[in-house]
Amino acid sequence: MKSIIKFSALVLIMTAVLPVYANDPVDVIRTRNENQFIFKVDREMLGAHVVVLSEEGTPITSQRLMKRKMIIDFSDVRAGYYTIVVKKDGKVEKFEYVRNWR
Repeated sequence: MKSIIKFSALVLIMTAVLPVYANDPVDVIRTRNENQFIFKVDREMLGAHVVVLSEEGTPITSQRLMKRKMIIDFSDVRAGYYTIVVKKDGKVEKFEYVRNWR
């Protein structure tokens, strides 16, 4: 009887804690190239809309995410702050990228 109570308490605690450790649908991958922003998404985010915004909020580029991994190359744009927005079905992930002079 005590083991059933301990087991049910353990299951209750695990169900309360596991959503905290759930992965984000978008993971940023670090790279040696400073001019690239690389991210990988879960399968549920395939087909998401990816928009790159400038400091002023004007869209620089936008496209659909057809594969799980995307590389955005910032080598042809001027220095500044950029925002990458990934949207699908009400889920919105935003990332900041700073392009420095080099």
